[in-house]
Amino acid sequence: MSPDEPLICVDFDDTLVHNQIHFDAALQHLETLIRNRGGRADGLAEAFAAADRLHRQVGRHRHRFLLAVLHTYARLQGTDALPLGVVEELVAIASYPYDRPPEPVPDAERALRLLRGVGRLHLVTAGDPVTQPARVQRSGLGPFFHAVHITAEKTVALYRALRGEQRVAFMIGNSPRTDILPALEAGFRTVHVQAPTWEQDRHPLPPGVPSVPSVLEAARLVAHQIGGR
Repeated sequence: MSPDEPLICVDFDDTLVHNQIHFDAALQHLETLIRNRGGRADGLAEAFAAADRLHRQVGRHRHRFLLAVLHTYARLQGTDALPLGVVEELVAIASYPYDRPPEPVPDAERALRLLRGVGRLHLVTAGDPVTQPARVQRSGLGPFFHAVHITAEKTVALYRALRGEQRVAFMIGNSPRTDILPALEAGFRTVHVQAPTWEQDRHPLPPGVPSVPSVLEAARLVAHQIGGR
C-alpha cells in the first residue's frame, strides 16, 4: 500500500449494521420478565449499568452481557437463588442480540462502494472474538473491505499500527470513546456518525470533529475531503 493512498477505516456495529436496538430490546424483555414474576423494574437501567461495570473485566465477550443480565435480575428480585426455568429465560434474553442476523443500516453498501473508490478500505470492530467474525460474514459487507480487524478494544496503539506510514487516514464511527478519540490521537481525521452507542462509549466530541446523521453522509464527506486534499 502506497503511503499516498488514503486509508479509510470504518466501524461495524451501529455504524454499518443495527446493533444497539437489539440490546435495548433484550433489556425490555428482561423488564417484562421481572414484572411478570412479581418484581419491580423501575431501576433496571441503573442496575444494569452497575452490573455491566462490575463485569467489565470480561471485555466485549458475549458472556459479559449474560453476567450483567443475571446480576441485574437477581438484584432487582432481591435473591441469589434463581430457579432453572428463570435461568433458561435469562440466557435466552442475553443471547438475543448476538443471535440476530446483522442487518445493514440504510445505504451501508452505497457508502462502502463510494469509500472503496477513493481509498484503501478497512473494517475496524471491537467485539467477541468468536461471535464478531461470524457477524461480519453474515452481514454480507465483508467483501467491500481490503482488510478486517477484530479487536478486544480500539486503542491509540491499534490505530497507530493501522496507520503505519499512511499520510492520510480517516476513521468513521459512532462511538466517541472508541472510534473518535483514540483515532484522533493517532493522527487520523475522524467523522462521527450519529447513531446509538453503549453508555460506556459516550463522550463529548472534541471541537472540530464533524458529526453527520448517517454513514452515507460520512462517506460523502470523506470522499470530498480526499478529492480536495
